[in-house]
Amino acid sequence: MRNPTPLPPEVDPRGFLVADAYAAGVPRWRLQTKGLLTPSRGLRVAEPNERDLELLGRLHTAVTPRCAVSHVTAALLWSIPLPIYLEEEGKGGLIHVTRRQEIGRVKRRGVVGHRAPLLARDVRVLNGVQLTSPEWTWVDLARHMGRSSLVAAGDSLLARKNPLSSIEALQEVVDRRPKVKGIRIAREILPLLRSGVDSPQESRLRLKIVDAGLPEPAETQAIFDDHGRYVSTPDLQYKEYKIAMEYEGDHHRSDPVQWGKDIERDDRLRAMGWIVLKFSEVQMKAGWANAERKVRDALTSRGWRGPSS
Repeated sequence: MRNPTPLPPEVDPRGFLVADAYAAGVPRWRLQTKGLLTPSRGLRVAEPNERDLELLGRLHTAVTPRCAVSHVTAALLWSIPLPIYLEEEGKGGLIHVTRRQEIGRVKRRGVVGHRAPLLARDVRVLNGVQLTSPEWTWVDLARHMGRSSLVAAGDSLLARKNPLSSIEALQEVVDRRPKVKGIRIAREILPLLRSGVDSPQESRLRLKIVDAGLPEPAETQAIFDDHGRYVSTPDLQYKEYKIAMEYEGDHHRSDPVQWGKDIERDDRLRAMGWIVLKFSEVQMKAGWANAERKVRDALTSRGWRGPSS
């Protein structure tokens, strides 16, 4: 049938529960027409939406009682930064769903089922989707992520703008899940998290600097001139030594307006006696030895004499 009968207005044409369609009077044959897919029993989605994680999450938590989208799927919906391999897995793979331990795992096509001792506060609703909380999701990720990626993910929950969590909330979940896989690395990483961070690259840069035995720089603190006028908020800085550090992503280089603003900002800082250091993705990887030397030399030029100084 080329032009199937339109669905009733109470049935979302992007995706719906079969039970809801029947309740609205949709005949069985209409659910088998071209353009509708069956991601799992009891569900239908329109063909262009077969990998819409938010839609699928909403449907799966509606069709299965007392469950929440979790793990990598929840991380993507919370916009928690993930390493490429996990992001690709989450967008192209199965939906992760967790139920309370006493109920049992969800067993249905398209779903990876988990069991966990979820409390009411461990489940949130975001855009109609029941998700494990940001704190619970971060602990679930611990076994699957490396050290720097887990720091970046944790920092993102404590972001300067619209933070999703707090150190105290993360600590409470870590303490409450002593036997979950990955809890050891979660405990080790928790003291390394910082609030007020703006990007995953900033987190990774800070961690590399600390791992090199250099002083830990401060995050996103505003700098004002002698007249109290705002000048800049560097990604990282050593205020005592007047050293500012900026991670330059592709948008800085490709946007002429942003590039011009960056130059003007850096000129003003240098006029105030600050050293401005720039870092890129290339320096963070293959060129890190030179980048580390750059930070060390800047510190030494301002009087730093080692860990005891």
